[in-house]
Amino acid sequence: MAGKHLVRLLSVLALIISLAGTSWAKQQQGYKGYARGSALITAKELKQLIDAKDKKLVIIAAENDVEYRLGHIPGSFQVDRPAYEAPAATQNGVTGNLIDAAGFTKLAQELGINKDSKVVVYDTKYDATRLWWAFLYYGKGDVRVLDGGIKAWKDAGYDTAILAPDAARAGAFVAKVALPRSRVETPEILALKDPAKGQLWDNRDRKEYCGEELKKGAYRKGRIPWGKHSDWAIFKKKENAGEWLTAAEAQAILKKLGVDGKKDQYFFCQSGVRSTQAMFTFYLLGYPLNKLHNYDSSWIGWSKDASLPIETGCDLNPAVATAR
Repeated sequence: MAGKHLVRLLSVLALIISLAGTSWAKQQQGYKGYARGSALITAKELKQLIDAKDKKLVIIAAENDVEYRLGHIPGSFQVDRPAYEAPAATQNGVTGNLIDAAGFTKLAQELGINKDSKVVVYDTKYDATRLWWAFLYYGKGDVRVLDGGIKAWKDAGYDTAILAPDAARAGAFVAKVALPRSRVETPEILALKDPAKGQLWDNRDRKEYCGEELKKGAYRKGRIPWGKHSDWAIFKKKENAGEWLTAAEAQAILKKLGVDGKKDQYFFCQSGVRSTQAMFTFYLLGYPLNKLHNYDSSWIGWSKDASLPIETGCDLNPAVATAR
């Protein structure tokens, strides 16, 4: 009799453990199957927050003047790149580097951001993740990116505005470097000649990688010899440059690229903007933050130093280069 009770008890315990495991798995499967799917927000979810007049909501349009004036989400504040770029003179002539903590604090407070603000960032193409990364670096890790950007908002039939909103009431957020390793510079990239130290991903377009095109701001054509090509756009839908693929699709791409999940992952592009697209994708998939690093000076910084090695010419395998 006691034996039967023991068997029954063990069966119940096994069921509880099984259910607990199922529940945990479901919790890990967020939006589109991403482990950190909550870092994305849909147009519908954002519209609900706006309609509810959520006082903690702050919407940022990471767009230039033309993009913003063509119609933006009502109540959104425009923050173009110059607003959060440090003066070139303080960055040894390398434009695009992130503004310091004092400058970022001033910007955030002017936007009305507090520690508990619900910040949503969107764009037309790829700037939103640069701001997401900047907030993460400076201590606000709950900023969300609008999946599909402004196109998804307009496609949903929601209204847009032409005029900017009134100035926000000053916020109290104070920027402090919270994740220093999420931002790296040239010496660490140079050390990656040793593949054991990590993988380096070149998130520029194919022509830039092959040395066929030199974008404004850079000093030399070519690529970092040990950087592997991973075009920023491969993680997004072709019909909408602002919309992410599913987790399963992104994971398949990383497998084709040869990503080693045990190694640290480094990302660069022309000026550290497009590189955050790849970094954000790795983040969505659940990669540890201490293993994700954005090379802030990127190709501008590398190409400026004539002592640093470069390669030109194109040896890309098209199937791997596009990873689709």
